[in-house]
Amino acid sequence: MFESSSWWRMAPVALVLCITPPAWCGSTPSKVYRDPVHKFSLKIFPDWEQVPIDPTEQWEVAKFYDPANKGDAFRPELTVYRIAKKEPVDGGSLTGSGGGRPEIPAEFLERLRPKSAFQLSMRRLIVPPGEKEPDEKVFKEFASSEKIKGKVWTASIAHQKGDKNATVFAQLVTFEKDDVEYGIYCVCTEQRRKGFEPAYRTIAKSFQFFDERAKDVETLDVLDGVNITPGRRSKIERSMIKGWGVTVSPKKNYIVIYNTNRNKNKALARQLAERIELIREQIYEKQFPSAKPIDAVSVMRICANQAEYHAYGGPGGSAGYWNSGSEELVFYDMSKKKEPDEDTLAVLYHEAFHQYIFYSVGNVAPHSWFNEGHGDYYAGARFAGSKVSIKPFNWRIGTVKNAIREGARSFRIEKDPQTGKERKIYDNSKGYTPLADLVTFSQRDYYSYPGVSYAQGWSLVYFLREIVPKNKAMNAKWGKILDVYFDTLKAEVNRETPLDTERKPEPEDPAPEGPGSEPDPTKPDPTEPTPGEPDAPGAPGAPDAPGEPTDPGDPDDGDGEGGEEEPTDPGFQPIPTGFGSDNALKKAIEAAFKGVDFEEFEAAWREATLKISG
Repeated sequence: MFESSSWWRMAPVALVLCITPPAWCGSTPSKVYRDPVHKFSLKIFPDWEQVPIDPTEQWEVAKFYDPANKGDAFRPELTVYRIAKKEPVDGGSLTGSGGGRPEIPAEFLERLRPKSAFQLSMRRLIVPPGEKEPDEKVFKEFASSEKIKGKVWTASIAHQKGDKNATVFAQLVTFEKDDVEYGIYCVCTEQRRKGFEPAYRTIAKSFQFFDERAKDVETLDVLDGVNITPGRRSKIERSMIKGWGVTVSPKKNYIVIYNTNRNKNKALARQLAERIELIREQIYEKQFPSAKPIDAVSVMRICANQAEYHAYGGPGGSAGYWNSGSEELVFYDMSKKKEPDEDTLAVLYHEAFHQYIFYSVGNVAPHSWFNEGHGDYYAGARFAGSKVSIKPFNWRIGTVKNAIREGARSFRIEKDPQTGKERKIYDNSKGYTPLADLVTFSQRDYYSYPGVSYAQGWSLVYFLREIVPKNKAMNAKWGKILDVYFDTLKAEVNRETPLDTERKPEPEDPAPEGPGSEPDPTKPDPTEPTPGEPDAPGAPGAPDAPGEPTDPGDPDDGDGEGGEEEPTDPGFQPIPTGFGSDNALKKAIEAAFKGVDFEEFEAAWREATLKISG
């Protein structure tokens, strides 16, 4: 058995399944799940829902969660791992599917492969210093209904979410046959262990390596004629689960994968597919002409609700994200009606910009003020028929006005122990960041003060796009800042690392037990910082405390004062992308703000921003 410790914590990103149980066990495992890709089967709770597998995952092959919220801090969930020890590791999720990423050597990819499901589970635990880690050799024997011998480990793990503490119960059962190992990993709170532990054992005991009644993966005719490789099409088809549908945007630039939500979201998916093409054609492509023709096709994934979005992998405090590894734009339907509400559309327009700029510049994320500021600027898009216009984004107005009234943030000077260079360390309690520093902030600095930074980024872009051009004097001084920044960055990136927009064929996936093997490497990726951290360039991360993050917030009325409180978190949590050049970013800033008197510039920005109304 795992040695019980009151100090273990779940690793926030790597946890396939967040940890959040109901007030009671609810039902017994009686519904049989048969996997169409690998043909295994097991019983699950009839009222639990299946979650699609993130395409950047290599070894997670199925996961389920309890959609009910019974008032507890953590939701009970279950995931199935599959480790085929003789199959080649697929590097598709690291190299992308045509975005110009370099190929990663096979020997390096092989090092990503966990040696066991136990090892994979341990990657999802953070054991504090001084605490003894669980021992893989200490387990109890277990047997499936097929009489296949297995192993079971259990642990009680202390976990903190916000200001609440809870102890979770985790169980791992593994079975191995013909060099293929499956792991069934279940969690719930310790206080619900008495009800869930025997049910989890029943689920594990029901596991079958091959179920002849498992159906085959269905072919999606709707993908005919879409510019994706056979390998990527196969990944999409294999990732489909019951209750989800697919549609394609009119110009076939986007594949929309959506939870049909009992047919509620079919019209929504079609409308969003049309809208994303219109805003791309009328706004993105005109304001940000690409370095080379963009032929990449992105996936837009619409989850049914916030719980499903976070179970899928949405970062805490977010309402959407763009994942360059899987080329997916992910968000959820916030509307209770069939028609999308403005909040849902705002998230779509914001994240679609991140997707577009990724290809337009050439696999580099611009500075955060420019990247996030434009995302929020486009979040204010409104449609009149098929025409798009940009309005102030109400989520940010009140926050930036309050920060301006507080004044500039205080700071202290510290010397970097490694470089010896001095840098400003800003106080994060109140106020705004002086613009001369904001425009050079790293993503880590920007996210360290997220609510105000996002609001400032939005207001700066809105100021430069909507206010400066209407004032002759200001336009003469600052009217070219955005264009110069973008053009310089694009030119420098493509001079240093030319874009490779030619789509390379992906290798066919092996099929040891069924139509194919699950692609994509596990989290965390040792080539990158932990996903979800401010400057991590990769797959979507997860909240420090898995579970139900706060809602992104409602727009306030009028100028943002006196209505609903704006979110203190970013609201959107896009994932930084690409292998951008620090030199290119530096040159873009130098060229864009050459000769700018920041004292005058900031004063004009403050005055204009305080006059913005929703």
